[in-house]
Amino acid sequence: MAESWRCTRVREGRRWLQGTVEAVLAQAAIPLAAWAADQPAVSWETQSGARDTLSLWLAKEEAPRYLRFPRTLIEECGAGSRPHQSYARAYIVRSLRQMGVFSH
Repeated sequence: MAESWRCTRVREGRRWLQGTVEAVLAQAAIPLAAWAADQPAVSWETQSGARDTLSLWLAKEEAPRYLRFPRTLIEECGAGSRPHQSYARAYIVRSLRQMGVFSH
């Protein structure tokens, strides 16, 4: 059975958002953990009724940090919507700054 357009957008949106988070961290010279608790340094978690969450294991940290994204933003980023992607980039930077990951 063919994948629905919504599932495709979510998959592509997650891929785009994860790549953007990794690029923002790399640009700020903030390393990710090589492996943490038998899972990749960056991975998606979905809990029923909650926002999709990107789990980030930063190097030398004992616990992951979490970035939560509304499903609609994920879908719009997956559809290639430039305004939504621009907003998502700003949201990522602002969220990481609020978490104390970087200060610029």
